[in-house]
Amino acid sequence: MSNSVPRGTHPASGHPDAPEAPVTATRPDASLEAKATRLHMLGRLRGKHFFTPVMADSAMDVMLSLLVGELQSSKVSDTALAVGNLLSKEETSVVIEKLVQSGLAVITGVEPDRRTVGLTPLGSARMRSFVSDYPDV
Repeated sequence: MSNSVPRGTHPASGHPDAPEAPVTATRPDASLEAKATRLHMLGRLRGKHFFTPVMADSAMDVMLSLLVGELQSSKVSDTALAVGNLLSKEETSVVIEKLVQSGLAVITGVEPDRRTVGLTPLGSARMRSFVSDYPDV
């Protein structure tokens, strides 16, 4: 008996219409990054339906943006946070300031026209825990 699988079939079932096995993440945080990105996108979709601030959670959106930036090893500017989360520059500054005061975020660089923001170890740990524990989306 041969161990080969006929071309065009799935190894697990041998059937050509069988779903392919899930691709294993190449980076240890790839699945966490994908989940955080999906949560962030869902939050933006919510914002399209609920225009009042009572249904918005700008701080969580910013925290998700910072987590994705951290997982991608990318610097995140306050301008990128504003644009990516549909916030004004003033709203973004207020959210960043509250996160810094709470010990969840830190200003990582100051440039003439923009600053970069990152998560503190506490902020990173809490966001990683939150995204990991959040039901699959």
